[in-house]
Order: sequence, then C-alpha cells, then structure tokens
Amino acid sequence: MNRHSWREVKRQLREAGPAGLVAVVLVMVASAWGGVLWSVREWVRVELLARDRQTMVVAVARGPAEAAALSEALRARFPSLATVSLTPRKVQEELASWFPELSTLLLTLDEHSFPPIVQVEVTPDQEEGVTSFLRARPEVTLAESSRGWQARLEQAVSRFLFAGLVLALTLLVGCWAVVLLVVRLLVLNHADEIAIMRLIGAHEGDIRRPYLISGSLLGAAGGVLGAALLLSLQLALRTALPALAIQGWVLAALPPAGGLTAIAGAALGLASLPREP
Repeated sequence: MNRHSWREVKRQLREAGPAGLVAVVLVMVASAWGGVLWSVREWVRVELLARDRQTMVVAVARGPAEAAALSEALRARFPSLATVSLTPRKVQEELASWFPELSTLLLTLDEHSFPPIVQVEVTPDQEEGVTSFLRARPEVTLAESSRGWQARLEQAVSRFLFAGLVLALTLLVGCWAVVLLVVRLLVLNHADEIAIMRLIGAHEGDIRRPYLISGSLLGAAGGVLGAALLLSLQLALRTALPALAIQGWVLAALPPAGGLTAIAGAALGLASLPREP
C-alpha cells in the first residue's frame, strides 16, 4: 500500500468513532470468552476426564464399625485390590485439602458430620463387579464409581461449552454487524471522494482496500485486548486453579480470529459500494 492508502486507513479509523469502539469491545469479550471455554475444556479433559486414570470406587459406610467390616469383606472378596478406609476425621482433612478456600470452615465442623469412606482402586473390567458388590452390602449407604461421575461431568461440561459457544458466536456476529454498518456509513460519507478517485483512474482494489484494512484492524485490536484480558484472568486465578493454564497458541490465535471476523463484516459493508461501470 502507498502512503495515501495508509492515511485513508487512519482517517477511517478515526471516523469509526464510538461504533468502532463497540466493535472492538465485542471482539475483546468474545475472544476472551472463547479462550476461557477452550482452556476450561482442556483442563477438564486432562485433569478430570483422563481415560488413563485409575478407576476409583468409593463407598460411604453407615459408621466406623461398618466401614471396618466392609474393608474386611472387600479384602476377602477381592484380595488383589488396594482398599483404603478413611475415618471421618481423615475425610474432613481430605476435603479441606481439596478446597483450600473453605478449609477453615471445614476444619471447624464436627468430624462426626462427615461419614467414613472406603475406597477401592480397580481396573475398568473390575469396576462393575466391585460397584455391584458394594451396593449390595448392608453397611453401605452409597457406592459410586469415578467413571460414573466422570460421565455426568462430561455431559455437564458439554452442555456448558455448547451454551458458551453460542454466546461467543453471538458476540462475534454482533461485531460483524457493527463493522458492516461502520463500513457502510463510511462508504456513503465518502461517496463523492470515491467518484472523484474513479474519474482520475484509481483501481477498484485501491478504493476498497482501506475499508477492508480498517475493519480488520478493529477486529485485530479487539483480539489483542481479548488475549490480554485472558492472560490477566489466568494470572488472577493462578493461586486458586494452578492447573488451569492458557495455551500460548490460543492467545496467538485471538487477534487473527478477530481480524478475520471483522474483515468479513467489512466486505459485506462494501456491498453498498457499486463497482465502476
């Protein structure tokens, strides 16, 4: 592009005004939200839904005596399995370690508020047999397999991601529509200048290119701000969720994605600009 074209791009960005700022904000929010969705999906997949994790069957016993009897019955029925019995106090401490933000509250509760638990590590082919055995025991009030809650969690996460994706796409469509309107207004305001440029022999590409670049810059600026917002969010949550990491390629992809979305709106906005007869 020549110097005149860059001057034209700068002028159009200035004239975009509040509408252009709205487009930038929409892309920023949509891109940051999309990055959050992807990062949460990857965190859940790696940390909670990993298929190579050992399956754990957990049984809640009616009391400490029942938990001891249940442990003996498990060792007799499945001698090759590793069985661990957790007292109410141990369950309380485990929960406090899982949720450090609530640890003070959890540790001040009466330990008898927590049930004794017996947990067994099993292979996938043993899961059904061990779970059925535990559910049939009179000492057990509840028996669940980690595969069961993983399946329910996977369904819940899928619904959440779908709803979040719909929201992100809605925001991007809003940005697309705003850029379309901005470019269309710029074209109408510059109609006399465009006619003069055609009369002196300017190429159609030279006329249209600044509008496309202006639109793409608005979207790219929103993507850059979205990446900065996403990175700030990760730093803020580092203490609470240290395993939730934003991948570098996700941050790098946000500005181009915003630019492509906005340039699509700009291209449609140029539909109001008739081609040279």
